[in-house]
Amino acid sequence: EKGTLKGTVASWQNLDPETKELAAKVKAGGSAGSNRTGQYIVTANGDMVYVYKTNSNGGQQGEALACFRSPARVLTVSCRGTKVVVGCEGGQVLFLEAPLLAGG
Repeated sequence: EKGTLKGTVASWQNLDPETKELAAKVKAGGSAGSNRTGQYIVTANGDMVYVYKTNSNGGQQGEALACFRSPARVLTVSCRGTKVVVGCEGGQVLFLEAPLLAGG
């Protein structure tokens, strides 16, 4: 559903290879790519993950379109398509699906 992020701390077994690769980089604490996809930017503050629309300069524009509370402080966020991978303090990796990222 648009405007929501859905996610879990889940097993990597059923993930596609591209998401597994992204998650492995996030878990290792390294850069896992961009936190931008299309006209959206995904950011984190404390234990919250936010999705914003970007302006013409690529900066966040307006209020968050969606948000998600993680079980621990967020250290890294990376996205590719509608998939968002979040690396948390303590080594947890969250896999989020953000359907609104598919738009525009």
